[in-house]
Amino acid sequence: MTYETIKVDCTNHIATITLNQPDKLNSIGLKMIEEIIACCDQLEKDGEARVIVFTGEGRAFCAGASLDDLQKTMQAKSADMEAMLRNWFALAWRIKNVEVPTIAAVNGVALGGGFALALACDIRIASEDARTGAVFVQRGASSADMGVSWILPRVVGAGWAAELMFTGDIIDAATAERIGLYNRVVPREQLASAVREMASKLAAGPPIGLKFTKRALNRSMWEGLQAQLNFEGAYQTLCFHTEDFKEGVSSFYEKRNAEFKGS
Repeated sequence: MTYETIKVDCTNHIATITLNQPDKLNSIGLKMIEEIIACCDQLEKDGEARVIVFTGEGRAFCAGASLDDLQKTMQAKSADMEAMLRNWFALAWRIKNVEVPTIAAVNGVALGGGFALALACDIRIASEDARTGAVFVQRGASSADMGVSWILPRVVGAGWAAELMFTGDIIDAATAERIGLYNRVVPREQLASAVREMASKLAAGPPIGLKFTKRALNRSMWEGLQAQLNFEGAYQTLCFHTEDFKEGVSSFYEKRNAEFKGS
């Protein structure tokens, strides 16, 4: 597929979705939302990607909502406004629930919708110059948007989530790493290699096992322990019947690296 607002590359089972509006600091509009969702759908359908990396073209990861689209939303009637907002919610849901591990390569500012997009990813690796914040409250709106109020407390804890969402403060990469928002922070020139190293490690893993692990992690955010144990047992049983599990056991005894095929 060809896209207008994003670029897509899939190499060695690693798909990279690059927000490609650098002149607008990769701000997100309706077209970009549609294309990201369509791209995730296509990648899942193709089955070639074992990990998806999200990043931004140029000096920003994503500066938030497109001002043009935001203006249209503000001028819409209530029913139309709710429909427009549902597009944003659909984007957060799709990224959070895509069935392969996701990495946000935060290469600059990640504000508002960009903050939410990075937060919806499973792992976040950032450059030292990255800046991030749930800034909507500073514009008179709610920072509880695109699932931020649900995901953020589970990532950084209730106290930090409250501070970030109430103040809309923009924090630096070192602070984001310290509170657990970023998994790691590296010099800007090392970001691509650090992300590639992590993505390659995940892509070399067992696709079925990783898919079920991600499902379990997502469910754990709302399920109780007993329900989670039942879920884990059912999917672990399925994993034990895969060729990948046989390969994993054989490679252990044979003292070699496993070669997982996703079957």
